[in-house]
Amino acid sequence: MPQKTVLITGATRGIGRGIAIGFQEAGYAVFGTGRNINAHKADFSWAKEKGIELLEADVSNQTAMEEIIKKIRTSHGRLDVLINNAGIAANTPASRITPEEAQKIIDTNFKAVFQNCQAYYLAQRKEGGNIINVASVLGMVGTTLASVYSGTKGAVIAMTRSLAIEWASSGFRVNAICPGFIDTDMTGMIKKREAILAKMLEFIPQKRLGKPEDLAGAALFLASDGASYITGQTLVVDGGLTAM
Repeated sequence: MPQKTVLITGATRGIGRGIAIGFQEAGYAVFGTGRNINAHKADFSWAKEKGIELLEADVSNQTAMEEIIKKIRTSHGRLDVLINNAGIAANTPASRITPEEAQKIIDTNFKAVFQNCQAYYLAQRKEGGNIINVASVLGMVGTTLASVYSGTKGAVIAMTRSLAIEWASSGFRVNAICPGFIDTDMTGMIKKREAILAKMLEFIPQKRLGKPEDLAGAALFLASDGASYITGQTLVVDGGLTAM
């Protein structure tokens, strides 16, 4: 059986890295994107050691993403799974967020996700495919300092449901994962403020932040044949936060 392939956007760190490693350990040929990989000072030897191929691309650059999808299909025959993980956040009060800052979040978190879904569908509509969009529990519940971010993640959840319906007859499954508070760079500011972190943990039944690798199992399940009758759904991975 040919080796399955997966493309994960934003795979150089955080949740994307955790998912990439999980898929590699499960036997997939893993491709990941990141911005400024070639000029970045970070050490990506972990990816090379595991055989994960990192490709430089800004997810909002539709042409670049189309080329990456084409490259994978050329080398492996098909792209089995697309995971739209790349995203950005801001901790700006809603009254002070600028149009430029808001547009950047929208372009990365929503517009780029749609464009990638569309490019993948057009490339594989004869073979079918599997799309997993990484949203957030903040697309389901509100909080302070996340107005535009929450809006984009809620939009991704709604878009996922619509695409699942529209593309089902073409053999595509489209689902979303909603992480809770995960121990990544995005939550770094919270971890530095012990009082805020302690308050947050009070509302998480498991009393801990999630780990990037906690998302790998959810993504692998949705990518598997065992989930072949699951589409248009949102799988929440938040330690019980939204069950409260």
